Amino acid sequence: MPESRYAYFMIASLALGYWASILHRERQLGDLPARNRRTSAVRVLGGWYLASFLIAFGGGATLAVTMYFSTESRTFAWTWLALLGWAALCSTAILIWAVTRRVRGDDAASIAVDNELRLQDSRFLPPVFFPVASLIDPLFSHRSPPGFTWWMVGYAALAVAAAFVAYRQDARRPALPPGVYGTDETSSPVPEPRAH
Repeated sequence: MPESRYAYFMIASLALGYWASILHRERQLGDLPARNRRTSAVRVLGGWYLASFLIAFGGGATLAVTMYFSTESRTFAWTWLALLGWAALCSTAILIWAVTRRVRGDDAASIAVDNELRLQDSRFLPPVFFPVASLIDPLFSHRSPPGFTWWMVGYAALAVAAAFVAYRQDARRPALPPGVYGTDETSSPVPEPRAH
């Protein structure tokens, strides 16, 4: 069995539990102005983020199935496939919620803030965590099939590269438009300059 199973299970389960508590608190906000229009998934997530998602789960599943049919390490392969399935289920639940919830806002500024929050929500459980966690097995515990060591390293490197490009694109997002975004009640007022 993969040693990375602990990392997979803990990362996915803790993130899902924390996300559920955020969802509960958001429902307690009550009725906010909302539009029925939804933003497209590609616009919210970005193509490179979707690519990193597909590499992390589709690429990992492909490796696990290939491992199952071409090596004697069948227990390792199906366990890893089950762990990928759990991680994919948790990540997908968060992504679907981030993409499909209604747009909250009634003007350009509040819609821009909603889009920014939607993007941050979608990044709550980055799929790149799981290919990196899978490196525990070939590099440290040596429980993965020896012939798949470099395949698993390449798989993790490809997922990290796609996630890096996605985060670089996120950093180039335009700034929020001018608007009133609320006040920070904990900050003290700025003192008036003294006349000499």
